[in-house]
Amino acid sequence: MLHAIGRILGLAVVLLASGALAAGADGSWTSCAKPARLQPDWSARLFHVATWGTDPGWCPGNGYTFRTIAAAAKCAKGKDTIYVHGGTYGPVLLMNLWPSDRILITNAPGENPVIDGWGGVPDFGAVLGLWRVNNVAIQGLTVQNTGVPDAEHGGYGINVSESSSIKLYYNTVHDTARHGIITDGSSMEIVGNEVYNTVMRNQYWQSNYWDAAVSSKPTKNQWSWKLIGNSIHDSYGECADVLAVDGATVEGNRIYNCVSVNLFVSNSQNVTVNRNWIYANTDKYNRRDLGYRASGIQLANESTWVGWSLKNIRITNNIVEWVSQGLRYWRAHSGGSVTDTYGSLYVGFNDFNRTKYSPIRFDTPEWGWPSSNSRLRQNIVLNASGWSWFSTGEWGAWNVDKNKTYDWSWSTYNPGINDPYGTYTWAYRWRSGAWQRWTVAPWSEWDMPAEDYHCADRDQNEWNSPGAVN
Repeated sequence: MLHAIGRILGLAVVLLASGALAAGADGSWTSCAKPARLQPDWSARLFHVATWGTDPGWCPGNGYTFRTIAAAAKCAKGKDTIYVHGGTYGPVLLMNLWPSDRILITNAPGENPVIDGWGGVPDFGAVLGLWRVNNVAIQGLTVQNTGVPDAEHGGYGINVSESSSIKLYYNTVHDTARHGIITDGSSMEIVGNEVYNTVMRNQYWQSNYWDAAVSSKPTKNQWSWKLIGNSIHDSYGECADVLAVDGATVEGNRIYNCVSVNLFVSNSQNVTVNRNWIYANTDKYNRRDLGYRASGIQLANESTWVGWSLKNIRITNNIVEWVSQGLRYWRAHSGGSVTDTYGSLYVGFNDFNRTKYSPIRFDTPEWGWPSSNSRLRQNIVLNASGWSWFSTGEWGAWNVDKNKTYDWSWSTYNPGINDPYGTYTWAYRWRSGAWQRWTVAPWSEWDMPAEDYHCADRDQNEWNSPGAVN
């Protein structure tokens, strides 16, 4: 995808991130955000894959040990489970599998199988590919090492193409030339994975485009896409892209240290972005042409012909800090079958902290005025940028109410927050001895979110603080 310079503004400050409360592969998922692992269906069969197994060329019975995942998957039926045992395996391609129910391909308990590209994955190939596959779940595998031949070529980590009802749970994907995970189809679930060191072909900074660590494909319309409880970080492209999707959930993710954009929603509708922690703690991934950090959450209609105009997007309960801008709508084009506009956005109960430029900025959309019913409410904004906290020429199109904005006037009389820079900022949440200046009355906001990324909770029956609880 070609991404114009106008999509980002950034920040050139180095910071140290505080450790999160506990539970994923890199300690990034909190107990409240950690999704459950998929479990075998013990009413069905169990197969094994091991480096000492054998592919017989026919389908043996329950309990057999195959040499390759592909051979085992061809013999599996709906509800079967395939245990992949520890060891290193070569690239895997699953194709033309249409079981009546889910097949679970998962690491054997306590074991850590690795799918390795051995540095030789061809251009647009994949370490783990799924093509025309239905009802398959992949869990607990490490997928790595596509190789990086040059700045223009290379392969994917996991590539799901023309498929449906695919679940990718608790895998580790790293060191890929292109996307770590890319999907094409309907009913995709990307849950609990760690994805890092992706889009490595862009480490040379020789191109004017880049991929993302995790993304839906932008070339066709897709439905039902879930990105939940993942750790996505340190990508020489964008972190997470929701492209041309109707019905997406992005929740409980830790997203940080990427190029241009940390979370990008484009040409999509009916999207929920909730309870994510988005930030940067290094300038390593600043675009070389601008020198700025990536934006936090960015909205756009980048395609003129695929997907939908942005509509019904809920951005709630997120903590976005130490990036160039917290939330940005970027006007990408004029003309085409997809109008570059937005409508029915709800931006509420978020924390935007320490951005270089305006924490929230919305360009003027195509035709000069957005659709109706957009709300900007109960956010907390710590704005030390010197720019307007909400920069737009279309204030009148928004219901802007009860946001709490601070510039340099933070004091011990305001509630405070521990932010990842390692300091206590006097402006977010209740602290001992502080006067709670801003509160949300019980049942005054019917859609007030509950727990945030760090498991802090709120109750409709009590007085609450605005913004993410943190």
